[in-house]
Amino acid sequence: MAVHTLENEELKIQVSDHGGELVSIVKKSDGQEYLWNADPAFWNRHAPVLFPFVGGLKDKTYRYQGKEYCLGQHGFARDMEFELASKSETEIWHRLLPNEETRAHYPFDFELETGFRLFRNQIIVLWRVKNASGTEKMYFSIGGHPAFLCPIGGRGQRCDYEILFEGVSIVNTRMLEGGLAATNLEQLELEKREIGGKNYGAVRVSEHFFDRDAYIIEGRQTREVALAKPDGQIYLAVKFDAPLFGVWAPKGNAPFICIEPWYGRCDGVDFNGELPQKAFINELLPNEVFNKNYHICIY
Repeated sequence: MAVHTLENEELKIQVSDHGGELVSIVKKSDGQEYLWNADPAFWNRHAPVLFPFVGGLKDKTYRYQGKEYCLGQHGFARDMEFELASKSETEIWHRLLPNEETRAHYPFDFELETGFRLFRNQIIVLWRVKNASGTEKMYFSIGGHPAFLCPIGGRGQRCDYEILFEGVSIVNTRMLEGGLAATNLEQLELEKREIGGKNYGAVRVSEHFFDRDAYIIEGRQTREVALAKPDGQIYLAVKFDAPLFGVWAPKGNAPFICIEPWYGRCDGVDFNGELPQKAFINELLPNEVFNKNYHICIY
């Protein structure tokens, strides 16, 4: 398992062959790390890619063309070794192809590529999914799961920090019930903030904010989620055009928060359909390619 380094004038990042995963983000002006270190005392990952499914399956099972397949939460890509596809001064790509093990759980001929590009103070996270079959339609989900330090640099307590949602005063969220999406939506009311000429809705990260697991926010309600220090200054933002996203941390006071752009989600508590009926599922025709990205901005 190799780890590769990219850097520009502002940032230095590291990407691992294992999971094709971002494992470090350092701001060069002060040496500050922004990404969680995967300490298993709280969570043993940094920023895994979720593929071919986001979240959990009902009974850890899905049905396709009359056959049942078993697969654990968030799929298998995060636990596999990727091959290095290309690397330049500003961009790196990893590739994952199917094998006998993946086909036993996911019967599609896929090509998954994860990329990272540096541009000034931003990491552009890139996904490329190809249906390599010449005859069969392919169904999949994909998502990010980056864990960002909060508090940052040991400054203050996490409960003094805020999560900011750009351009909204309320978000409608779907909570989890036993790891599956609840039927009903709930409202998360936010406090108004104006920072840098932009309007945000803010919620403080109380000790019990994540007691009910992740918040699932559907319908492109916002395209930017940021983290703010106790003094109100934003130190990190995730910008995306995904149809939904999650916000998660373990119960208690884990020193990080995950902001997760998703193209797909877990099954609903009442879902009993086949794979093509799964909520937010993506489909690709033979040889078709799916290209998406999101941006991590460091301030």
